[in-house]
Amino acid sequence: MATQALAIRDTPGWVLSDVAHEPTRGTRVRLADLLIDQIDLSMVADRMRTFLRSGKANQVVTVNVDFLNIARRDAQFRSMVNSAELVVADGMPLVWASRARGQPLPARITGHELIHECGQLGVEAGRSFFLLGAAPGVAERAGIRLQERYPGLEIAGAYSPTFEDPEEDDRIIEIIQDLNPGFLLVALGAPLQDLWIHNHKLQLSVPVCIGVGCVFDVLAGCVSRAPRWIQRFGLEWSYRLAQEPRRLWRRYVVDDMPMFGRLMLDTLRAEQDSDRPLTLPASSQTEHAA
Repeated sequence: MATQALAIRDTPGWVLSDVAHEPTRGTRVRLADLLIDQIDLSMVADRMRTFLRSGKANQVVTVNVDFLNIARRDAQFRSMVNSAELVVADGMPLVWASRARGQPLPARITGHELIHECGQLGVEAGRSFFLLGAAPGVAERAGIRLQERYPGLEIAGAYSPTFEDPEEDDRIIEIIQDLNPGFLLVALGAPLQDLWIHNHKLQLSVPVCIGVGCVFDVLAGCVSRAPRWIQRFGLEWSYRLAQEPRRLWRRYVVDDMPMFGRLMLDTLRAEQDSDRPLTLPASSQTEHAA
């Protein structure tokens, strides 16, 4: 498995591509400004099989409360998520809000679960993985763990960008094109990872492209994941905050908590509006009385 430190251009100079594409979509639920597929894990696996057969580039986005917050401020990020071929809810607050609105999302679907499905599909279809992101050596260790979990899985490459050379974007694209993987996993953090995929996916032509956040760190053993009971109660964020308070306190406490409150308030208002009896304008009431 090849390893090399490459660099990626920083985001300020980027613009979203205007190339038209036709995403494969089912029913979507609107939460705040984002559209999320009403889909369970088995349906996700079927959709990714379709992506592999298509041979075209497809982007999978895992939305959490932080994504809602970024989308509220950033129209480009919002447009990118809503144009993705598959958007799943990676956060119990989103599932709770969808249920309160009467448009329930079947379940939370995490990046870890997506990679599990990808691992099985990679072996089944004979398609390789390309891992991009995380600190030097982390993606490579994550690739080794994936091969241990899914015997027969091929890791085409693992690269850690350094953000030093603006020309490295082109070299990364060339390397991925030469390796022709079926799956591209990008761990650069939001919004960078998802914007990078969006801006380059048509050049890459990788059937399944996913931004996976901290998943490489968990696979490599750099950080641990919350126990299952904490995950079930939707409190995985608190476990991560306890592990990395300096890095994550602003995101979770300052940004995400108010966004969660805003989401639930909007949900409550929408529910009240749907229960409100229809009142005709005065002119219409007069016409009906006549």
